[in-house]
Parts: sequence; C-alpha cells; structure tokens
Amino acid sequence: MDSINKKFYFMRKITFTTMLVCLSFALYPQQSAPKGAVGVTFSGLGDNSAFYWQSLDGIGSQDGKGFYSLGITYIRIITSRIDLETGIEFSRFKYEFKNMSTGSGAPKPYEVSNNLIGIPLTVRLNFSRYFFINGGLLIDFDTGEDSKMESQSGVGAMLGMGVKYDLKNVPVGFFVNPYYKHHRILNISMDKYPLRSDDLGFRFGMVYRL
Repeated sequence: MDSINKKFYFMRKITFTTMLVCLSFALYPQQSAPKGAVGVTFSGLGDNSAFYWQSLDGIGSQDGKGFYSLGITYIRIITSRIDLETGIEFSRFKYEFKNMSTGSGAPKPYEVSNNLIGIPLTVRLNFSRYFFINGGLLIDFDTGEDSKMESQSGVGAMLGMGVKYDLKNVPVGFFVNPYYKHHRILNISMDKYPLRSDDLGFRFGMVYRL
C-alpha cells in the first residue's frame, strides 16, 4: 500500500505541476509568444505630387499641396525577423493644377483634392528590436468626390524604414516609419496616359500587442 500511495502522490504532483505550467502559458501569451499587434496610424509631414510617366504636349503642371492619412493596422508575426502588415487607411491629398497657356485669358490655377481608401499588403524585415524596413503593395480605391481629379484607383507600391519601441510593463508599442508610396502603378481604368500620384512622408503608429 505504501508503494501505491507513493506512486499516486507522485502522479498527482506531476499532474498538478503540469496544470500550473499550462495555465501560466494560457494566462500570459503576450509575454511568452506574442502573435502580433493591432493599432492606429497617422501619416503626413511630407510631400505629394501628381504626374504622368510620359512627356505629354500641352499638359500643365500638377503640384502637391499637402496630405494626411489615418489608418488601422494589423501586424502578424511570422518569425523573429519577418512580420506581415495590413489594415486600412483613409488618405486626403490636395493639388494645384496649372494650365500651360499664358496671358490675360489663360485659365487661373485651381486646387483639387482626392480621397483614397487604401489597403496595404506589406512585409516587415526586422534587423533588431528597434529597426526594420518594410515594403509591399497598395490597393487604392478613389472615393471620386472631386470629379476634377482623375481617379487614382489601382495597385501601387511602398517602401520604407522605421524605428519601433515596445514598452516593457504594458503590451503597447510605438513606431515611426518614413516611407515612399507610388499610387496607381497598375491602372484599373483603360486610360492610355493615366495620371499617377505619389507621396513621401512619415507614418506614426501606436500598437497593442496581442
């Protein structure tokens, strides 16, 4: 009986210890193995422009007059070095269009704006706890609110680099991401000479680690 009791006590101890270990992993997943993060972003503090890839006769100039973007981001950890990032962004751009004609009867410069709903599909390559580069595709949908601006719907691309910092005592992190975006590389419409746009700026983000 003593041998049986000892075995029973030993098995019960192992079971209890195993349950404690499993419970600790279940209660603290973000410390042991974070899966990703969700957060909000703001982009701006840069330049934007509209242009044609071809040199066209009689076309005036299109000068960027500022922009901003607000977004929700989701970061999925794949390995210690690679993350996938997606989400949704609302962007508003302003431009000044100037006609090639000169003289008293020439049309005056006028401002236009356009709004884009963008879905980024990007990859982050982490070089350390604090630095990364990122790049990938942009799927843009022009809201069409300003008919004077040619639609910028299409598939574009972006490239950037960034600095990130995760707080130690709470599952919150921050990042700053200088970037370049080229919109409408692949043109959804059938325009022979589509007007394209780009922006160069800084993206600021605050994320909650899952």
